Amino acid sequence: MLARSDTDRPDEPRLTYADVVGRLENPFVGFGPVVYWVARLDDEVVGLAIVYFLEEESSHIGLTEVVVHPRVRRRGIGTAILKAVVPELRARGRRVVETWQITKGSDGERWARELNFRPVHTVLTQVLVIPGTDRALWQDDAPAGYRLQRWEGVVPADLIASFAAARNAMHDAPSGELGYQEPEWTPDRVRAREAELRQNNIELRAVVAVHEDTGEVAGLTELELHPHRPFWGFQRDTAVSAPHRGHGLGRCIKAHLIRWLLADRPDLDRIYTTTGAGNEHMIRVNHQLGCTTVRIMIAVNRDLAELESDLGVR
Repeated sequence: MLARSDTDRPDEPRLTYADVVGRLENPFVGFGPVVYWVARLDDEVVGLAIVYFLEEESSHIGLTEVVVHPRVRRRGIGTAILKAVVPELRARGRRVVETWQITKGSDGERWARELNFRPVHTVLTQVLVIPGTDRALWQDDAPAGYRLQRWEGVVPADLIASFAAARNAMHDAPSGELGYQEPEWTPDRVRAREAELRQNNIELRAVVAVHEDTGEVAGLTELELHPHRPFWGFQRDTAVSAPHRGHGLGRCIKAHLIRWLLADRPDLDRIYTTTGAGNEHMIRVNHQLGCTTVRIMIAVNRDLAELESDLGVR
C-alpha cells in the first residue's frame, strides 16, 4: 500500500504503517462486509485485493480494489489475484465487478483496459490544504430565509425526516454509468449509518441549512474524522434539495463546517473530497473554498460472467 501510494498518489503525504493498519481496522462505512486477499512472492506480500460486498440497492456489485507493488507489476500478479477473488464474488451472488480507485494514466488503468473493464465514471480528487489557505474564503453567511444548524454524530430528532429526504438529493449528482446506486435514505437508515460510524470510532460532523418557513432541511454537508489519520478530514456528501438551489447554500454550509472544525481542531492539516467530473457546480464551489484538484480517478466495471469466461474461471 505504501509503495502504491508513492507511485500512483504522489499528491498525498506518505502513508505510515499506522495509516495502513488503521484503514484495515476501520473499513469504509456503508459499503457492507469487506474481505481481503494477499499475494506472496518468496514469502513477501506483493499484492492484495480488497472487496466490499455492497448491500441493499447495490447488492449485485463486488466493489473490488486490486493493488500490486510497483516493483513486480506486469508479471500477472494482479490478474492472478482477481482470479482468486472471482469465485467468492460468484458465491455471494454478485453480477458486476466494479472499482473506483484507479488513478488516471496509471498502471492500474492500463491493466483494467487490457482486461476489458469498461470506464463508467470519472472523479476528481480535491484537497483543501489548511495551512496557507486564505481563511477569508470561508466567511459565508446564510442567505435570507435560511438558518444554519450543526451537530456531531446524531441528527436531531426534529430534523431527521427532512434530513433523510434532503440526502436523497444526491440522486441528482452526475454518476456516469456506475453500477452503484445511491441509497434511498430513510430515518432508520440514517440512524443505522450513525451507529456504524460510532462502532468504527469515526467522528461525524454535519452542517445543514434549514428553511425558516417550513423548518425543513434544505441542504446538508457531512465530514468524517478517522482515528488513524487525526490531521485529515474526509468530506462526504453535500446535497441541496432541488427547490432550494441557486441560493449559494452548498458553499455556505461547507464554509461553516470548515470554520467550526478548525475552531475545535486547529491542528487539522487538510480535507479531502471527491467530486464527479461532470459536477461542474460542486467543482467550482470547492475551488472557491480553496480546494485544488490533485488527481483524476477512473471507475470501471465489468459483467462477472464475462470476466469469468475470459479468465478461465469455472
